[in-house]
This record gives sequence, structure tokens and C-alpha cells, in this order.
Amino acid sequence: MTASTTELFLKEIETLKMAQHPNIVKLLDVFEDEVYFYIVMEYLDGGDMYEYLKERKFNISELRAKKLAYQITVAV
Repeated sequence: MTASTTELFLKEIETLKMAQHPNIVKLLDVFEDEVYFYIVMEYLDGGDMYEYLKERKFNISELRAKKLAYQITVAV
């Protein structure tokens, strides 16, 4: 990674460290060596939102969409 890319990556890591919310995956630890950064995050077995919507053929009720949008908004 370039120096500017590394700097952006480290800023994002710092942001994740500060993000403490039930709707945001927790960052547990970060390691690095000469080549890679290793990010340890909380394990969530539910899948991502895209898979959730795909399983339902992108067809959810307005109420469910409202609840999901609310959770996202509160987390952000």
C-alpha cells in the first residue's frame, strides 16, 4: 500500500475502535507485519444485508424496510 492509502486505512481503524453500538460489528484487535494488516473482528453468523435481501428476492415489507433503515441510521 502507498503511504496515503496506509494513512487512510489507519484512520478507518481508529474510527472503528471508537464505534461502540449494537448495530456495528466490533473491532477487537489489529496486528500488522511488514506486508499485511490483520483485523480481528467480532464473529457474526447472520450474513450481510445483501444476502438477507437476496434470500428474500429483494422483497421485504415496508415495515421491515423501515426497521432496517432505522437500525442503519442510528448506527451511523
